[in-house]
Amino acid sequence: MQILKDEIRNKILDVAENLFYQNGFRDTTTRSIAKAVGISVSNLYLYYENKEAIFYGVTDGFFEYFINGFKTFVNHDDKSNGMNIDISHVFQRIIKVDQKKFIIIADKSQGTKYEGFKEQIINILSNHMLSQVNKEFVEDELIIYILAKNFMEGIIEIAKNYKDDRWLEKSIGTLVSYHINGMKHLM
Repeated sequence: MQILKDEIRNKILDVAENLFYQNGFRDTTTRSIAKAVGISVSNLYLYYENKEAIFYGVTDGFFEYFINGFKTFVNHDDKSNGMNIDISHVFQRIIKVDQKKFIIIADKSQGTKYEGFKEQIINILSNHMLSQVNKEFVEDELIIYILAKNFMEGIIEIAKNYKDDRWLEKSIGTLVSYHINGMKHLM
């Protein structure tokens, strides 16, 4: 029996992360992963039973980290002056550390259990925003959903176009400031 090596298992995940980032889940094959790793498809299956298992090996830890942190983060009072700085730092850290995983799960996970990730985050954000706004200013909840969706789409575009840390800080700072200042008018 062949001994499975952690080094190969980790290389499979690293290579797969890059391929999922470039091509998305649907257009990445186990054959392309095996080829990029430098092993046969049959050897790949010694480590992971299928493409889904590889995908979840890449994304599961990040998903848990992100969703738990995001839910905790939105349980705050938006009336604090430091909110735009706090949320900016959260997204900057996520993009700096896990840019590829964030983009994979948010934009390239069609056909997986994370296909609804972006919508899930938009709904969490939308519900949070609804709890913060003055109902006299917002007659239709659709407007809040649109604002939440635009914010999330903006974060994803920033992550996709990440150039360097200075650019990231300015871009996220601008988006968050725009969002927070706009929300203040609805509170």
